[in-house]
Amino acid sequence: YDLTLSHLIRVGDYTLNKPGLHILEMTDAISLNYSRIKKEAPKNSLKSIIYSIEQERLLKYEKEVYGRYSLISLISEVDKKFLFGNRNDNILVCNNGVDLEDYPFTKR
Repeated sequence: YDLTLSHLIRVGDYTLNKPGLHILEMTDAISLNYSRIKKEAPKNSLKSIIYSIEQERLLKYEKEVYGRYSLISLISEVDKKFLFGNRNDNILVCNNGVDLEDYPFTKR
């Protein structure tokens, strides 16, 4: 392969043993979503306990992928900063949505 494109972190490891460049399209920081869920769930609930354990494990794993890929894509600066701080060399942020200044809504 010249290039592999893995969508979501859970499939990324399957391509790393292949030759060529590797791109990981993470969409968002799943560990950030887990931390939000953990905060909303009742403190001693099973859901809170499971998300607490998984959030910590996933955050560590998400941060470890930084050097493994030629490019990592995320959809927001919030997710990028949460995982990688100010690193920029192989991280691309591609926001979802439409730039309303360039493409304003016109009612028809």
